[in-house]
Amino acid sequence: MKTAGIIAEYNPFHEGHRYHIEETRRITGADYVVVVMSGNFMQRGEPAIVDKYLRAQMALESGVDVVIEMPAFYATGSAEYFATAGVGILDSLGCVDCLSFGSEWAGPEELSALADLLLEEPENYKAALRSGLESGLNFPQAREEAVLACGFADSTREILRSPNHILGIEYIKALKRRNSHMTPVAVTRKGSGYLDQEWDSNREIYPSATSLRKILRETKDWPLLKKGSPLCADLLRECMERGETVDWQDLMPYLDYMILMNRRVLGKYFGMDYDLLQRINRLYQPGGTFQGLISLFHSRNYTDAALRRILLHLVLNMEDYPFLREAASIPLPYARILGLRKEAGKLILRMRENSSLRIIQKAVEGRNMDRNDQAGRILYEHDLRCGDFYEQITAKKAGRSARNELTRSPVIL
Repeated sequence: MKTAGIIAEYNPFHEGHRYHIEETRRITGADYVVVVMSGNFMQRGEPAIVDKYLRAQMALESGVDVVIEMPAFYATGSAEYFATAGVGILDSLGCVDCLSFGSEWAGPEELSALADLLLEEPENYKAALRSGLESGLNFPQAREEAVLACGFADSTREILRSPNHILGIEYIKALKRRNSHMTPVAVTRKGSGYLDQEWDSNREIYPSATSLRKILRETKDWPLLKKGSPLCADLLRECMERGETVDWQDLMPYLDYMILMNRRVLGKYFGMDYDLLQRINRLYQPGGTFQGLISLFHSRNYTDAALRRILLHLVLNMEDYPFLREAASIPLPYARILGLRKEAGKLILRMRENSSLRIIQKAVEGRNMDRNDQAGRILYEHDLRCGDFYEQITAKKAGRSARNELTRSPVIL
């Protein structure tokens, strides 16, 4: 029995994702596909456009066998946290043979050389990185120059500027750190660029999730949505028409509240540093738009994605716990199943037999976490709160009663 793993967000699910799943099965010969998926909040520092249960259903209907939720702390962290957690969960299940990820063009071999450099961080790399930062470059720019200073070709810039390649490097770094037996497999993307907001549907390429979110939030072009996500368009449209979609503007009242009530303790939140703390205290005014806020806080020290993540951690009350200090050593105490296909019974049994993680199938099972496992209890309680918070927002918008996260069951098809 061969099993392939994928780490994803599916925000929302579209044809490019279905293609990736199908290609993963074809290339690897996998009998099963397991996905570690972000919950209701994303690595780019924003809420998912539709909730995790609906996205898990879309993935299952499109060929995935089991969907496991990535803990919210890691799903909203940097690429290194996101990749470390995803790889760690898949590896710890004890039954996943390969890790498949999307790539613009570079394969595991090209990415592996960069992963080795970034893991080792030799003195010439660190010196060049310091020099770049001191000259005024932000971290991604300084890292790019440091890599080239270590002898890599100028074409490496393209790799270091591509979101999928950056994640691919982090996946391979995580595999190497763990001495994992999982084999990395790259599937070449056929779609729009990761951040492309427009989609030329006349070309034989798949849309980006960014362009589909724009359709759902702004243009309401349902025929285009149907073409970009034919298996899931009806579910997405129903969700939109019920008002059960979420974006940053829905979070702004909570951000206003957290900043106004916590000005003296903002520094305790995950990712916050003294410089940004001072900027918030000096510049923040409640009642504005989120994009206006990002523009206000923008500086060379932070990418916009990093700013979004820090502000999201503030809204979600995610403190900077000691176990989060180094991405390479974050704890992975459980694997919570969000959805599964009935035909995956053998895989679930194998996971339970081989996994070094606690397998949680019903949300209430996680409340019995080992009392000595402080990190595990903190992570799981935050997952529950994030689920309830998102649900309360969508329920209020849709005019219905909110469902308690502890009573929610995994999606079973």
